[in-house]
Amino acid sequence: MSINHDAAPFRAGYRARVKGRYHGWLHLMGILAIGAGVCIFCMFQLDLLKTWELLVIPAGTVIYNFSEYASHRWAGHKKIRIAGLFYRRHTGDHHSFFSPPLFSIDSTRDWRIVLFPTYLTATLALVIAPILGYFFSILFSMNAGYLLIVTMVGNHLGYELLHLGYHQPLNHWFHRVPVLRELAQLHRIHHQRKWMNKCNFNLTIPLFDLLLGTFHWKSIGSCQKNES
Repeated sequence: MSINHDAAPFRAGYRARVKGRYHGWLHLMGILAIGAGVCIFCMFQLDLLKTWELLVIPAGTVIYNFSEYASHRWAGHKKIRIAGLFYRRHTGDHHSFFSPPLFSIDSTRDWRIVLFPTYLTATLALVIAPILGYFFSILFSMNAGYLLIVTMVGNHLGYELLHLGYHQPLNHWFHRVPVLRELAQLHRIHHQRKWMNKCNFNLTIPLFDLLLGTFHWKSIGSCQKNES
């Protein structure tokens, strides 16, 4: 994909295609309701929780972190037949909409290009996470299975909220909070056309970017200079 890209015409065309009934807050609330509902249900199933079972939380976070990294790097930015729709939505739409210097959303209607479709959250929360949780319940315990589901779904909700924060205007409070500000900068670097296929594929914790050598950092001022 060309490094020189004018996002303005793409934004205008994409916004014209968004249906009039779309509402960003309803989209977000639907995702949060599904995810939080599953997490609350699973937490109520915990019984006589043992200390060692809490190790599922960091283990599940690592599993989620790798799936986040792998899907972003090897499906979101590479054309593979099984994930063609994801590639078109991510590289084709998301990166065309958010291309320097146009990195921020202008209204809640732009949330459609940031948030995953609600059905994908439902698939993760109601199908994928429970399947993994079932295997954990067989290998370890029922509590371990439920904790894995909570961890996977909770990380996904964190992903959605962080990603939405990253694309807020730079004067938004999100960009003044330590750690959140730095994570947003990593994502801003990733959206530079020359870097998007090379670095910063984690959106939550940059664990696998660090482990696999795809972590890249530049100061905010340096990044803005290169975008202009």
